[in-house]
Amino acid sequence: MLAMPIQTAEAGFVLSLLVLFVTWVFMTFTGLLLVEVSGWFKNGAHFSSMAQNLLGKPGNTLSLVVYLFMNCASLVAYTSAGALLIDHWAQNLFGISPGYVMSCVLFTVVFGGIVSLGISFIGRMNAWMTIFMGAIYCYIIVMGISYLKLDYLAFRPAWMHGLNSFPLIIAAFSYQMIVPSLCSYLNYDVKDLKKSIVIGTSLPFVVYFLWLLVIHGIIPFEGALGLREASAKGLMIVEPLKAYFNTTSFFFLIDTFAFLAVATSYMGLSVALFDFVKDLLRNFSQRVNENKITFLSLVPSMTLAIFFPKALLDFLDMSGGFGDALLSGLIPIGMIWVGRYKRKIDSDYQMPGGKLALVLAGSFAFSIFVFQWVKLIWKV
Repeated sequence: MLAMPIQTAEAGFVLSLLVLFVTWVFMTFTGLLLVEVSGWFKNGAHFSSMAQNLLGKPGNTLSLVVYLFMNCASLVAYTSAGALLIDHWAQNLFGISPGYVMSCVLFTVVFGGIVSLGISFIGRMNAWMTIFMGAIYCYIIVMGISYLKLDYLAFRPAWMHGLNSFPLIIAAFSYQMIVPSLCSYLNYDVKDLKKSIVIGTSLPFVVYFLWLLVIHGIIPFEGALGLREASAKGLMIVEPLKAYFNTTSFFFLIDTFAFLAVATSYMGLSVALFDFVKDLLRNFSQRVNENKITFLSLVPSMTLAIFFPKALLDFLDMSGGFGDALLSGLIPIGMIWVGRYKRKIDSDYQMPGGKLALVLAGSFAFSIFVFQWVKLIWKV
C-alpha cells in the first residue's frame, strides 16, 4: 500500500484500476486452480510435494527457490522502508539521526527478534497492530474522499506505465503458497474454499481500489512532491500525503500507518522464512539452534537492504514480476495441465475454463515474467 500509488503514478488512476482488476481476476483464478490440485492429493499435501509429484524434482526445486527469493526480496523491501521510518522518527522526536545503516540494524534486531517469542505471540501482536492500522486506513479514506478532484482521476493513455504496474500489484495479491494449508484446514470442502478465496481476494481489491482512488484523487501528478516526483525519487506515499495534509496530527497518523504496514508484513514473512530455513536444516538440528536459524533467515535481507536504500519499490516489483509470475502463475497452471490432461486425474472439483483459460492465464504470467527481465536489463 505504501508503494502501489507511487508505482502506478505514471499510469494514472483509470489504467491502475484496470491493472488492479485484471490482477484480481488472475490471482483468484490461479488460487482456485490450487484448490483443484490440492483436492487430488489431500492428506495435508503442500505446495512443494504437489509440485514434485506433478512436475518432478525440477518443479519442486523451482518452487522452493522461487519461494525463498520472494520472501527474501519482500523482507529486503520492508527492512529498507522500516529503516527510513525509524531514522525519520528519530530526527523528528529526538533531533538525532541514527543513520540508515544503524536503522536497518535496529529494525531487524527488534522485529526480527520477535520471531523468537513464538507464533502465538506474533499472531496476537499482529492482530492488534492490524486493527489499529485498519482504523487509520478508514480515517484516511473517509477524509480523503471529501477532497477528491475528479480532473486528477482523468484517463491518461500511458499503456507502457500501466504494464509496468503489474508486477508490484501482483505481489500485493500474493497468497498462493498458503492455499494447500487452507485446503487442509477447511477439510477440502470445495464450497468453503471457493468462498474463502473469492472473498479473500475481493476484500483486498476493494481496499486497494479505495486507496488508489483517494491517493490519485487528492495528490497532483505534477509539481513538488507530486506523484511523478515521488515516483522518480522512489519515495513512499507518506511524504506526498504529508505535503497535502500539513497538520501534526496527520503526520503522526500517516507515519504510524506506514510503520504498522511495514512491521506487520515483516513479522509475518520473518516467521515464514524462519520455518522454511528450520525445515531446510532439519537434518542438522543438533548443530543449528534457533538463534542461528534466525540469523540465517534475517541477516542476509538486512545486508541487502543496507546496500539498496530504495528497495521498497524495486524489490517488491521483482518479487511480483519474477516470483509471483512463476509461483502464483506458471507453476499452478503447469500442475493443472499435467494432472488434468496428461495423467487424467479424477476430481470432485474442476475450475471452469478448460485449456483456453489455462493458455490465456499462462501467457499472461509468462509475459509478466519476460517483461520483468526487460525492465531489469534495459531499465524500462
